[in-house]
Amino acid sequence: MALIGKLKTTDNLIFRGIQVEPQCFLCSCSAESHAHLFFECDFSFNILKNILPDFNVFLLRPNLFQAFEFIAQHEFYSSTEKDFCCLTVSCIVYHLWRERNSRRFSNIRINLVKLICNITAAIRLKIAKWKNKEMLLIRFTGI
Repeated sequence: MALIGKLKTTDNLIFRGIQVEPQCFLCSCSAESHAHLFFECDFSFNILKNILPDFNVFLLRPNLFQAFEFIAQHEFYSSTEKDFCCLTVSCIVYHLWRERNSRRFSNIRINLVKLICNITAAIRLKIAKWKNKEMLLIRFTGI
């Protein structure tokens, strides 16, 4: 849903005639949209580049599609590393969406460091039975 822009972000709700507060609940600096939420937002981009430091090469913030494209076209990633990075980005998207909803509907906030810890813990659980787990954890030090 996130990749094809179908999540109920404020830009989608406003387009459908539903009046909602347009601000991003992660950074409170911009209007919320799919592109902003994943990963033009300072908050979300900081999570992405902390967990996957290779994203520091971007001069401009990537959107979600560009993030997956970067992984697919990265010439120094093996197929296992590409799978791992796709899993990681998917985990980040899931946790960002949950945090956004928690802030929007429950007024409960997790700080950046705690959210990064939660995401990396989820990733470690997902790859626990992968045979190349140790190599991936060494290669991607943000996990």
